[in-house]
Amino acid sequence: MIMNKLSYKDTLDDYVLNLELAKLLAISSNAYRFWKDVKAAKYDESKVVFLKKDSIPFKYQRYIQMCTDLSGCVQVQAFCRYTSLSPSHFTKSNNSKIYTLFELMQISNVKFLNLKKFYDDLGLDFSYHIYIEKCKFFGPSPLEKKIKLGGGMCLGYY
Repeated sequence: MIMNKLSYKDTLDDYVLNLELAKLLAISSNAYRFWKDVKAAKYDESKVVFLKKDSIPFKYQRYIQMCTDLSGCVQVQAFCRYTSLSPSHFTKSNNSKIYTLFELMQISNVKFLNLKKFYDDLGLDFSYHIYIEKCKFFGPSPLEKKIKLGGGMCLGYY
């Protein structure tokens, strides 16, 4: 078993959520540790494990199609670290003004955000680095590129 670390901007296009696959197979979520040549990955400071689709043993390959497609998605926890946005913005009951800007999904207790769609919706190239904070902390427009998101929040990019 090979464990890789994903950067906060790495999308999960080629991965499945280990927890979801384990439930489908009715096996322990730690079983992947004993599979030969399986490639696992997780975001820094996260316990959630993802398995690379093409490294899952052949006898389980047919179950991959039953797993949720994570193309373009990142774990919400990773997005928060990447953009310095508080995780409280991803709780619907908090009535965050920017909650509606994101395409979110939840599998078991793991929340995901479609990062590629977010970039596309804002008209940004995926190569840009982004950060989100209150608009009052941004410099003047010619010096700092920003997009107003609502609720006094802005997205800066470079």
